[in-house]
Amino acid sequence: MTILKINCSIIRGGTTKGIYIERSELPTDTDLRDRAILSIFGSPDIRQINGLGGADPLSSKVVLVNKSSDKNCDVDYESGEVGIDNSTINYGTMCGNLASGVGLFAIAQGWIKKKAPSTEIKIRNVNTGKYIIAEVSSTDEKIPLVPSINIDCVPGYGAEIDLKFNNPAGAITGFLLPTGKAVNDLSSQEKIYKCSIVDCGALYAFFNANDFNLTASEVPEKLDQMNDFRRIIEELRYKVSDLINDCKGINITKNKVKIAIFSSKNESVNMGEVSLIARVINTYKTHKAYPVTGALCISAATMIDGTLLYKKSDTNKNCVKIDHPSGVIISTSSTKIVDDKIQVESASLKRSSRILIQGVSEVYV
Repeated sequence: MTILKINCSIIRGGTTKGIYIERSELPTDTDLRDRAILSIFGSPDIRQINGLGGADPLSSKVVLVNKSSDKNCDVDYESGEVGIDNSTINYGTMCGNLASGVGLFAIAQGWIKKKAPSTEIKIRNVNTGKYIIAEVSSTDEKIPLVPSINIDCVPGYGAEIDLKFNNPAGAITGFLLPTGKAVNDLSSQEKIYKCSIVDCGALYAFFNANDFNLTASEVPEKLDQMNDFRRIIEELRYKVSDLINDCKGINITKNKVKIAIFSSKNESVNMGEVSLIARVINTYKTHKAYPVTGALCISAATMIDGTLLYKKSDTNKNCVKIDHPSGVIISTSSTKIVDDKIQVESASLKRSSRILIQGVSEVYV
């Protein structure tokens, strides 16, 4: 057994919490690196009691950060979903919420100098190769903490962060519509389920909640107890990846596929100005808040003619307001038509972030 001492920071980014580590702190051997990360989190263990993990998919994530060698950006980051009751780390997709903490980490490391009224950090996401601009509200001396009023389900204070995801389409497969179709038919247990498969920020398959006799307003705990529903979702997750691979001749594993159910009208919920109700069904648990990448993807899907989500947006067609288990998330997209095809130029969201602690973790590998 080898003992390593690793400098790290726990940062709340948006509605997610992650452990941020400068890449050079970790072993270069990828197997040894991941064993060290699992030790930091206390995985595998459903409580993660012997580590820093939060025993929930939204708080069991790692972010590897380094100064970028890309002349077009300042910082690289790679996010990983750390297994809770298993020894896996999924680097197959980007966590958009944690992008909001990357700028704070870079400033704290002394890589970026603070400016007034805001500090711009150009970020490259290693998972997808996509670029993000983070605008951190700041003065020359400090980063003010303000009430986290920009995002629901985060009490207390944080730094104001504006995130702009440039050219987010095709993040996983290289295609906005990976199957070439706006709507696809998939079968499970002798029933046909229609879905729109969209790759924008992350790869999502969107299903109408009504097809599962649901409203999309169900609390995560109820969905997690519906074993038949979850078995169908996991079967459909495999079928989405298989369909994409057959259509494009590529190898997209099921851990890169996100599944969301949605409803655009629900009599049991006061919709108000909300555009959609949606839930993301993770392999482990239903998300308690809606992911940033999921919001980017929905905002793109509402602009694509023929998808199940087409035109199910706010009266301002570029703005989508999504009801999720902990509140509402708002995403604004910018699109254009090129050769009769839609292109997503960018998508933007407001987040907040806060460094919770900086210290040294003693790990065993």
